[in-house]
Amino acid sequence: MEFYKYIENKININKNQQFVAIIGSKPSKGARSPILWNRAYKKMKINRTMIPLDVKNNNLKKLINSLQKNKNFHGCSVTIPYKEKIMRYLDTIDISAKKIGSVNTIVKKNSKLYGYNTDLMGCNYSLDKLKKNPTFKKIIIIGCGGVGKACIVSVLKKFPKSNIYLLNRNYLKLKIFLKRFPKRKNIKVLTNYMELEKLKFCDLLINATSLGFDFNIKEKNKIINLKYFTPISMIKFDKITNLDEIYKNIIKKNILLTTKFFLRNPKIKVFDVIYNPKKTTLLEIADIFSIKNLNGLIMNLMQAVYAFNLSNTSKSINSIKKAMI
Repeated sequence: MEFYKYIENKININKNQQFVAIIGSKPSKGARSPILWNRAYKKMKINRTMIPLDVKNNNLKKLINSLQKNKNFHGCSVTIPYKEKIMRYLDTIDISAKKIGSVNTIVKKNSKLYGYNTDLMGCNYSLDKLKKNPTFKKIIIIGCGGVGKACIVSVLKKFPKSNIYLLNRNYLKLKIFLKRFPKRKNIKVLTNYMELEKLKFCDLLINATSLGFDFNIKEKNKIINLKYFTPISMIKFDKITNLDEIYKNIIKKNILLTTKFFLRNPKIKVFDVIYNPKKTTLLEIADIFSIKNLNGLIMNLMQAVYAFNLSNTSKSINSIKKAMI
């Protein structure tokens, strides 16, 4: 199969096997979707399988073009870091996905590729689980990547009268995204973490960043794991000179500022989109203060359920959910 030459990982499927995929930089290293989808395929007796496809940036277009021509390919999930870039290679994009500006689900219909974003549905579902009949007056969302955009759109739709505070490491990226909502006067963009430190009596915090994720990054020949950090303070990885400095200074300061944040916002609820680990450092500190919190497992499950439904329209949401659990 031609698409093999554009991926970095090894896969083993029969040339006649019907399949879907999950595409990203390294989904073979622990993406949850193949487990969920393949469990559902098995229980529902559908002759398909989901495979992870690790692809480098310069091969993404070639991979998509090759998959589109493959008669056994039916669609895919899209993960970090291609949820935005992949949109340019699709034939049609759903209205909600256009509003968010990213795609996490692709369905092949009549040889054409259709893009959707089920992170929005997963976020809606999670917020309802976090609080029954939710009403939040002051909401903070940190992060404006693919999932972050979905969370912002979800909150704007569910809580149109709430005061919403947004913070992103890349300030310009956030400002450009918010041009899609020119009439929303209830949105306040925080320009730095000092402004975040001043916020009090907030109702909801959403972490849509990768800070807290059990994932190693390489910075100046040093391997740094993001699981030790929370998104409540600026982490300047490029300033780290050695591992001793990480543990003695940066982590200590980060935890201290996170603790102070919860002291200022004792009734806040926390939704962290990360699901690996199940309890991030942010949620562990929230537990210390008996603050209700939720990780990203439900969101990840439900986005997969809705994505599966798009690819297999004859199956109901409830039946898919039961099959994936």
